Amino acid sequence: MEIVVEEKEGYHVITPVGELDVYTVPLFRKVVLKQEGNRSHEIILDLTGVSFIDSSGLGSLLEVYQKIQSVQGELLFVIDNPRMLKIFKLVNLDKVFRVFSNLGSALQHVGVTGGYVDEDFFSDSVE
Repeated sequence: MEIVVEEKEGYHVITPVGELDVYTVPLFRKVVLKQEGNRSHEIILDLTGVSFIDSSGLGSLLEVYQKIQSVQGELLFVIDNPRMLKIFKLVNLDKVFRVFSNLGSALQHVGVTGGYVDEDFFSDSVE
């Protein structure tokens, strides 16, 4: 798994690429919780590069969500994979998490729009 972290006007966009499973969750947790530990409480998890998620991956997402909520932070999810969205709906995480279908919509929701001119980048919010 590769994880890219970018800062966009105060929001940290974390983009894991690969499978989020029992083998990769420790790295994922380390990266995300490091951001939270650095007082970065505004996080967007861009899961568009995640090809597979198992129960430990879902558990890590819940853990991150709870930690961010405990410090009154904001956590948004970007998910465009229909299979992953189906899993989220099956376990009602779509009712708990704020989910967007693309990064542009999530950034626009939080008021970060500088530098983006592609209208498709801002379309199709799942929310």
